[in-house]
Amino acid sequence: MASSNDQIKTSSTRSYQLPLTKVKSIIKLDNDTRMISQDSVYILTLAAEEFIRMLTRDAHNSMKQCASKRLDRLHIFSSINTNPLYEFLDGSFD
Repeated sequence: MASSNDQIKTSSTRSYQLPLTKVKSIIKLDNDTRMISQDSVYILTLAAEEFIRMLTRDAHNSMKQCASKRLDRLHIFSSINTNPLYEFLDGSFD
C-alpha cells in the first residue's frame, strides 16, 4: 500500500490542462477572496478538470443512450437535469 507521502508526490507531479493564471483570475473575481496561494490554485484547477471530465462522461453516456454520433449541448443539459450532482447548474444556461 502506498504511503501518504507517495500519494502527495504523485498528485503534485500530475500535469494539468487548464491554465493556472486563468483559474487564478476567475478565483479573484470573488470579492471575498483577497489572497490565494499557488497550491490552492493548483488544487482548484485539478478539481475543475475532474468536474469537467465527470460532466463530459455523463453527457457522453447520454449521447450513447440517444444513439447519437455527435455530442450536443442537449446531452449536457440532459446530464444536468438527471444527475443530482449537477443540480446547482440547473438554469445556468437559460
